[in-house]
Amino acid sequence: MVGIVFILLGFIGMALVGLQFRASSLARAGLELRLDALTAARSAAAGSAHLNNAEEAGPMVAELGAPWSLLLQELETASQDVGSSVAVLAVEPDRVKGRVRIVAEAKDLPTVLAYIVRLQKSHALRFPMLDSHERRTEDHDQPVRFQLSAEWRIAT
Repeated sequence: MVGIVFILLGFIGMALVGLQFRASSLARAGLELRLDALTAARSAAAGSAHLNNAEEAGPMVAELGAPWSLLLQELETASQDVGSSVAVLAVEPDRVKGRVRIVAEAKDLPTVLAYIVRLQKSHALRFPMLDSHERRTEDHDQPVRFQLSAEWRIAT
């Protein structure tokens, strides 16, 4: 009779361990589902943040990818063709409008006009036009500071 009691106690213990194992398995499965949901939510948030960063960086990347070397080479060559007497002070691109504004100085107005005529033969610029000019009387050499604008041929 004692043997039968031990066998029954063994079966009861085994049944309790089985039930505890099942409860633990169900709890673990629930936690894994919550973890997967949180991971997916974080990935979606990080993906949208990454997308926002990419959208914000787009103009900067486009600016860096612009064919600067061709434009700067054309400006330098045009200056050399008019006797290296033109100093480019600023180049301001407007990629949205496909235009560029250039601020420069030359020794006199005929040099400015010769520079613009030379830029009309440029492969990087179309329709360069003199926007404004002024003689810098406060400078000893009295150079002519001028601004010109042109369409920038970005696609080469």
